[in-house]
Amino acid sequence: MIDLKKLIEAYVHFGHKKTRWNPKMAPYIWGHRQGIHLIDVSKTARNLEKAAKFLEEVASEGKTILWVGTKKAAHTMIAELGQTMEMPYINYRWVGGMLTNYSQVRKSVTKYLHMEDVLARSAESHYTKKELNQLQKNIDRLKRTVGGIRKLTWPVGAVVIIDVKREATALKEAMECNIPVVALVDTNCDPTGIAYPIPGNDDSPRSIKIVLDYLAHAAQEGKKKAKQVVAVEESLVPETPVDIAEILLEDEEAESRKERAKRSAAPLKGDDEAKRVMPKKVNKPVGKPRTTERN
Repeated sequence: MIDLKKLIEAYVHFGHKKTRWNPKMAPYIWGHRQGIHLIDVSKTARNLEKAAKFLEEVASEGKTILWVGTKKAAHTMIAELGQTMEMPYINYRWVGGMLTNYSQVRKSVTKYLHMEDVLARSAESHYTKKELNQLQKNIDRLKRTVGGIRKLTWPVGAVVIIDVKREATALKEAMECNIPVVALVDTNCDPTGIAYPIPGNDDSPRSIKIVLDYLAHAAQEGKKKAKQVVAVEESLVPETPVDIAEILLEDEEAESRKERAKRSAAPLKGDDEAKRVMPKKVNKPVGKPRTTERN
């Protein structure tokens, strides 16, 4: 479990003003000071540990973890984390239907990848300078919105959210798709529907960083376990590929040899029929035939 002193040093325990609190966060509030709620860091540490174990398990199963944080204090950290761990992330704006209507969002991703490919081959093409500048603007716009999910694959095992009040649409879509949510929840948020709520300050960059680093470390350990499992499975596969057609041909030849052996061992049908057809020899008496006397 993470050290409570580190959480306090990162200002994780600071909440919002008493007038802005959500009553459903009462179990996680320790008290208040100068009109500001203070969060119970022991519950923060306990919930953070549970969430880290869950993410490690999800990553070890090979499932995708989506990281979401679009507020100013978190978007840079989310982008760095996603690029370092090669995981999908959203750090600019949540596109409606990202989870519930992904087939349509995927079209924007395909368009973005196509434009990148066209720009990379611009030397071979005959585009004007104005057209290339317009193409670059479109690429930058799509990169902000869908650039982080270019490698998003299904199934999505978990969604990590920073500030559920700001990312209410992301939380709603994840709940509709039955995807577990891990979220950093401040005193002004509603923890309803969140599988692993982590009570803490979602406005301080230091607070967000310590939580994200802890969760990312757990997810990274899970990815290592998944790679080890794949390596073991590959080692069990024989180096020389098995030719199924050759095996079937050998089986057919073996069956034909057995049938020929049975035929050679069985008696011929012609001899048996001849024995059944030939009549038995009857010995007749030798002498004159009997005559009957007449009176």
